[in-house]
Amino acid sequence: MSRVLREQMCEIGRRIWTRGYCGGNEGNHSVRYAADRILCTPTGKSKGFLKPTDLCVVDMKGKQISGSRKATSEILLHLAVYNNRPDIAAVVHSHPPHATAFCITHTDLPTAIHPEAEIFLGHIPSAPYVTPGDTRLGESILPYVKTASTILLHNHGVVTYAANLEKAYYQLEIVDAYARILIMAKQLGKIHVLDDQLVKEMDPLKLRFNPPGPKLF
Repeated sequence: MSRVLREQMCEIGRRIWTRGYCGGNEGNHSVRYAADRILCTPTGKSKGFLKPTDLCVVDMKGKQISGSRKATSEILLHLAVYNNRPDIAAVVHSHPPHATAFCITHTDLPTAIHPEAEIFLGHIPSAPYVTPGDTRLGESILPYVKTASTILLHNHGVVTYAANLEKAYYQLEIVDAYARILIMAKQLGKIHVLDDQLVKEMDPLKLRFNPPGPKLF
């Protein structure tokens, strides 16, 4: 594993913290860099101040292999993705405020509203609430893992995943921006839904920006 990857993990943590997507020691993210090895953030450490030496390595069952700090208590959430999506190499879990407002109110994020959300996020399902750190947290997203790339966690936050860490982070940015737009639009008036034909016209763009991912391992 390269130092560059560790530094990227820290940089993504700084972005998440700077954008206000997590407060205190909240949130966690990870990268799968080998068939049976995951590099992840530690528990109890602000994502805005991570150092390469803070990061932990776990196997595909969540057993910690290395790291002076304890691995995130929500690693099973990440493993639920990795064990069911061989095309995925990065997972980000955080609490972006606008998207989390939808989680707390159990309000689904609609589709056919905004082209960027439609193209880059697609359908965003919601998973039932599970206590953070509980072993059932990973189980709660299993029905949605294979058909989505972004999932709302009721009363909790958001999990995004992609073929690389940069893209998984961008999905986090987009979902919170979309939620913020919807909240403001609702204050202004009626939200207009695009008709089926206009949505279908986006299909080539969806394929262009989201090509089918190869099996990585």
